[in-house]
Amino acid sequence: MILVLLLGGVVSAIAAIVIMALSLLRPPRMTDGKALWVLRRVSPLDVGLAYEDMNFTVRDESGGKALRITGWWINHPQAAGQCVVMLHGYADAKIGAMAWAPLWHRFGFNILAIDLRAHGYSEGTYSTAGVRERTDVSQVIDQLRPARADESRQLVLFGVSLGAAVAAATAALRDDLSAVVLDSPYARFEHTAIAHMQRVGAPGAMLGRAALRLAEKIAGVDFSEARLDRALAKIAAPVAIIGAADDGLVSDADRNEIASAMQQRTSAGQTRDLHWLADSADHLSVLHTNAR
Repeated sequence: MILVLLLGGVVSAIAAIVIMALSLLRPPRMTDGKALWVLRRVSPLDVGLAYEDMNFTVRDESGGKALRITGWWINHPQAAGQCVVMLHGYADAKIGAMAWAPLWHRFGFNILAIDLRAHGYSEGTYSTAGVRERTDVSQVIDQLRPARADESRQLVLFGVSLGAAVAAATAALRDDLSAVVLDSPYARFEHTAIAHMQRVGAPGAMLGRAALRLAEKIAGVDFSEARLDRALAKIAAPVAIIGAADDGLVSDADRNEIASAMQQRTSAGQTRDLHWLADSADHLSVLHTNAR
């Protein structure tokens, strides 16, 4: 009887690990119907911005397969070549990023908002914490530049949460960006994923760590390749980090790791950087709240 119970516990634990790993890699998609229900909007028109569809085809470095990345282009008549590429968070989509679009439009920027792979209406099977996404976004920029040459002379990457990790990892590959703005970045995907699991009542941290390792095996990636401190050490453009002192998904140790990486950039001569932590704010609430 005891052996049967032990065997049942092992089987249940393995099943939980597999389910959690697949859930990490395949977040629920933000469809139009879901966006209408959750966000009360389905397009930039709902925040007062005219737009046009702009799609891209990127090569997936993991297998050479072509992926379609869907996007929205929002023109600003007085942008004078300023353009921001907006990258949304985990389990979100470009429609979620529209929460920040009016602010960037008021700043006088053209806007390109895209769905990251395996999100929204972009193709792709797995979300990989920035590892594969960084080359996707870099290819998008390579296609955007000639397609909108006059409108994207000064290019800024703006990302929130997962999008911040992707923006930083992408910027580390390039030397042609004017700035990188990161809202609610986390230090390491693994730590924030486990914090989120605990927040929603998933099984313990030990199973969470096992699920993360299995997710890496399934997707053929190493999540640490997109660690924020490693990306920050390589980014040539000025970096602005806007975070929350009370971010429940970022531990004090991770906040210190981010602060240390920014201090190292300052020591290396990056004097135009900004690192701001807002009091009494949580994950993703700083710029969005203050932009209203």
